[in-house]
Amino acid sequence: MRMRLVVPAPGWAGGTRASEPTRMKTRGIKLAMIWINSAKPSADCHCSRRAAALLTGVCTLALVHGAQAATALAPKDDAVGEVIVTANRSGAESLQHVAIAVTAVTQDQLSRAGQTDVLDLTKYAPSLNITQGAPGFNTYEMRGLMAMPYRTSDTSDRSLVAVYLDETPISLQGQTPDLKIYDLERVEILAGPQGTLYGAGSMSGTVRFITAKPNAHSSFGTVEGTVSGTQHGSANENIRLMINQPLIADQLAVRATFYQGEDSGFINNIGALNKNRVNQDKTIQARAAVRWTPSPKLTVDFSYTYERTHADGLDSGLSGLPKWTTSTNGPEGTRDDFHLYDLNWQYDLGPAELISTTSYTWRRIGYANSTEPTIAYFYEYGAPTGGASPLYPYPASYSQAHTNQIPAEHYTINQKVHDFMQEVRLTSKGGGPIKWNVGVFYEHQRRNLYQDIPVAGFDLQSYENYYYGPFLTPSGLYDSKAVDGAFNSNDIFSGLQNSTEHQISLFTDDTWHVTSRLDLTAGVRYFNFHEDYYLYQGGTYGVLGGPGANAADHTPITETTSLSSHGFNPRFNVAYHINDDMMVYAEVAKGFRYGGANQPIPLTYKAAGTTCAQNLADYGFASAPTTFGPDKLWSYSVGEKGRFAQGKAVLNADAYWVEWSDVQTRLLLNCSYFFTNNAGKIRSRGIELSSVLRMGSGVTLSGNMAYNSSRAEVNIPTVGAFNGDKAPYSPRWVAGISAYYDRDWMDGKFHAQISYQYRGDQDTTFDPFATKYTGGVLINTGKANSHFGVIPASNNVDFSAAYQFGHYEFGVFGKNITDGLSITDINKKLSYVGNDQAGDRVTYARPRTFGARIKVKF
Repeated sequence: MRMRLVVPAPGWAGGTRASEPTRMKTRGIKLAMIWINSAKPSADCHCSRRAAALLTGVCTLALVHGAQAATALAPKDDAVGEVIVTANRSGAESLQHVAIAVTAVTQDQLSRAGQTDVLDLTKYAPSLNITQGAPGFNTYEMRGLMAMPYRTSDTSDRSLVAVYLDETPISLQGQTPDLKIYDLERVEILAGPQGTLYGAGSMSGTVRFITAKPNAHSSFGTVEGTVSGTQHGSANENIRLMINQPLIADQLAVRATFYQGEDSGFINNIGALNKNRVNQDKTIQARAAVRWTPSPKLTVDFSYTYERTHADGLDSGLSGLPKWTTSTNGPEGTRDDFHLYDLNWQYDLGPAELISTTSYTWRRIGYANSTEPTIAYFYEYGAPTGGASPLYPYPASYSQAHTNQIPAEHYTINQKVHDFMQEVRLTSKGGGPIKWNVGVFYEHQRRNLYQDIPVAGFDLQSYENYYYGPFLTPSGLYDSKAVDGAFNSNDIFSGLQNSTEHQISLFTDDTWHVTSRLDLTAGVRYFNFHEDYYLYQGGTYGVLGGPGANAADHTPITETTSLSSHGFNPRFNVAYHINDDMMVYAEVAKGFRYGGANQPIPLTYKAAGTTCAQNLADYGFASAPTTFGPDKLWSYSVGEKGRFAQGKAVLNADAYWVEWSDVQTRLLLNCSYFFTNNAGKIRSRGIELSSVLRMGSGVTLSGNMAYNSSRAEVNIPTVGAFNGDKAPYSPRWVAGISAYYDRDWMDGKFHAQISYQYRGDQDTTFDPFATKYTGGVLINTGKANSHFGVIPASNNVDFSAAYQFGHYEFGVFGKNITDGLSITDINKKLSYVGNDQAGDRVTYARPRTFGARIKVKF
C-alpha cells in the first residue's frame, strides 16, 4: 500500500480537527515507510471511482469506506492546490475539510478574468443568484429561496443572504454595497442557513469578502489599469493601486488601496430627457488598514473602507422600444456613499483565542426614478384648473410625442443608515477532543428613509381641482402642501420612515472529535430583537382624507409601532473522514430572519383609497396589519468532498431539502400600495456539484452545476401562488465549465482561460394567471397575471489571457462575448398605465465587452 504526506499549503494555520496532532504524528511514522507494491493497483480503485460518480449528495458509508486505500496516494506537482478558508470562524482550514457547501474564489481568479464586480461571483457559485437594477442595488438569492421582488420603499424587507466584509455584515436587502473585488485574499460563498455563526440575515447563505491584511515584514505594492469597450456603449476604464508599508519592522504596518473607475452607459433615452448612454456610472473606492502586533499573543487590526458610486441612470429599458432603449422625461439613477470603520483584535490566551470586532457603518443611499406613465391619468381624465377638457387626452395607441408631454415625475428616495455592531468570541485552539466557539453579538441600527415625488405644475395642471375642488385654501385651489400635508407644493407624495433596531445574540458552535475520523458538531444561537418604527405620509397618494371636497380631515398618515421577537436557532452536523482525501457529511440547520413594520394603506378619499379598501376586503382584511413576524426554515443536507487520482481531481457534491414556513410575502394591491404578511410554505430541493480536474500539460478543467426545485407547498393567496407553483427568481438549472491553460514561456508565465455558464429561465412571480381570493378560496381567473414575466435563460461566455514576467503582467479579456446574457429582470407594466408606457421595464446586462489591462508590481 502506498502512503503520502500531506503538506499544508502556505498560510495554513493549523489542523482542522482537534485530533490533528495525533494524525500528524501518525504521518511522521508513515514517512519512515517505503513504497510497497507501487506497481500493483489496489482492488478497491474501481470502488473509489464509482463512489466519486455516485456521491452527488447522497452516499452510503459502506460504499466509500473501501476507497481509503485507493485514494491515499502520493502527491504530484500537478495536483489541485488546497484552498484555505475560515468559513467556520474557528481558524484557517482546508476547504475540503469544511463539512458544509462552500465555494472559495481567489483574487487572482477574478482579476485575471477581468472580473471585478459582485455579479461575477455567480459564475463560480451556481447556487448564488444576484439581481442588479443599477450599481449598489443588488438582491442576493441562494437555493431558490425567494418569494417576492425587492421594492425600493420597503425598509422592512429583510436580507435572505448575509454579505460580510471580513467580520462585519454589510448587507441591506436590495441595496448591498457594490464593492469592487480588489485586494482580497478570497471570497467565500457559504450555501445554506448559517444563522448560528452569522445571524438572522444568513437565512439561505452567506457571502464573505476577506481582505488582504497589512504585512510588517516588507514593502511592496501594485498598480493596475484597465481599459475596455462595451458594445452599444463606449470606453470603460479603471485604475487600482495597492501599497503595503511597514512602519515598525515586524510589528506595525499599513496597507492602502484605491480604486477609481468609470463604466460607460449602454441605454439610450428617447424621452423628453433625450440622452444617449444614460446609465453611465462612476466609482471611487478606498481602504486603509493598519495591523499592529506588539507581541506574539496580540494582533490588532483597524481599517476604514470608503466607497462612492454614482450612476446617471438605471440599467433598464422598455420592451416595446428597440433593445437597450428607454423613455423618461426626468433623470434617473442611484448613488451610494458607504463608510465602514472596523476595529478587530485577537489575543492568544493559550488554550483559547479571544476575538473582538467593533464596527460602525454610515451610509447615504439615493434612488431616482422617472415613471411618468404612472401619473399620466391625472392629466388625461378631467380638466386642469380653468380648462374644459383634459390637458393631454389619453392616446389610442402608444405615442412617443404624447408621452414626452407628460410632466416629469421625480420619484426620489434618500436613505441614511447608521449601524453599530460589537461581537466578542472565544475560540478554543487545537488539542483535545472538543473544539468550541462561543460569543455574543450586539447591533444598534438607525435607518431614515425620505421619499418625495415632486411633479412640476401638478397642483394646477392635474385634475384635482376639476374633481375635488374647491379646497380649504385662500384661493380655493388645490395645493399639495396646504391640503394634503406634502413636504412642498406640487408633491404628489411625501413620506418618512424612521426605524431603530436593537438586537443581541448569544451563540455557540462546538465540534466533538469522537474518533480520528468522526466529528459531531452542534450549535445554537439565541436572539432577542426589538424595533421602533415611525412613518409619515402626505400628498394626494398618502392621505387618509374624508370623501368631501371641503373635508377638513385631509389628514396625512402617521404611524408609530414597535415589535419584538426572540428565540433559538440550532444546527447539527456530522462528518466522517473516510481518509485524508474523502469526507461525507450531513447537516440539519434552522434559518430565520426578523419581522418588521408595514406601511399603512389608505382606505378612503379618492379612487386610490376606495380601490385599496375593496382589495383588502377581498383578502379578508379590514385594514393592513401594522407588523409582520419572523419567518423560518429548516434545511436538511448531505454531501461529500473528495480528492482523487493522486490529487489531480476534486469532486464536491451536496443535496439539500428546505422547508420554509411563515414566509414573509408581500400583497401588492391594485391601488399600488402593499403590505407584508406571514403566509404559506415553500419547499426547496436541489443538488450542487463542483469539480476540478488537472489534465496535464498545463490544462485544468473546472465545472459546476446546480439543480433546484423551489415551489409553493400550499396555496399562498397574498402572492397568488397555488400549491406546486414555482418560486420566483429561481432558475431550475445552472451549469458552468471553464478551461484553464498555464505554461512557462520566454522567462515568464502565460495564462489563458475560457468559460461558459448556462442559467435557466426565471419567473418574476409564482403564477402566470391572475388570481382572486373569495370566501377563503384562491381562484384562478383565467386572465393573465399583470405581474408575471419570464426572464429568459442565459448563455454567458467569457475569455481572458495574461502574460506575466518580472514585475509586469499584461492581459486581455472578453465578457459576455456572445451577448448570451441579456435580460436580468422584468418589471411588468402596471395595468392602469395602458398606452402611456411602451411595454414592460426590463433590466439589461452589460453587452459584450472587450478589454486589456496592465499590472505592475513594485
